[in-house]
Amino acid sequence: MIKDDRNYHQRLQEFCDCYLETDPKKELEKAAKGISGDPGGNLDELALKFLGLGIFYGAAEKAKKISIERSKEGEVLFSVESRGKYQLPPPGVNVADQIISIARAITHIDDAKGKEPVSFGLRNDRIDLTFQFDRKKSGEVFSILFPKL
Repeated sequence: MIKDDRNYHQRLQEFCDCYLETDPKKELEKAAKGISGDPGGNLDELALKFLGLGIFYGAAEKAKKISIERSKEGEVLFSVESRGKYQLPPPGVNVADQIISIARAITHIDDAKGKEPVSFGLRNDRIDLTFQFDRKKSGEVFSILFPKL
């Protein structure tokens, strides 16, 4: 068996790059339903795909922020703040938990609150984002802040 030495940051960039030629909204809707190119349904792959598509969608929409909010009761919301604030179909609770876990692993933030800049190379360009976390008794919010254009 071959060991995959790529870290989450590298794999996330690859997902973003892979989906640059697609319609991110349609792909996000599929990913929210758990439809993936991975027949094994690997939770890491599903989470990385959703996160990559979310970043690509946010960049394409010139979003200020996208957020995944998970309540203690297991409700998940996926919101986009662009020219207005609106909801898109969220991932399942297991995928949302893994997305947050991966984002925390990329930034090395374990505290309840925190934010960290994250740079992504996309083909011949890059995008500088900020990953922000806020864990409370009621649940957790993970947001990606996009640069002001």
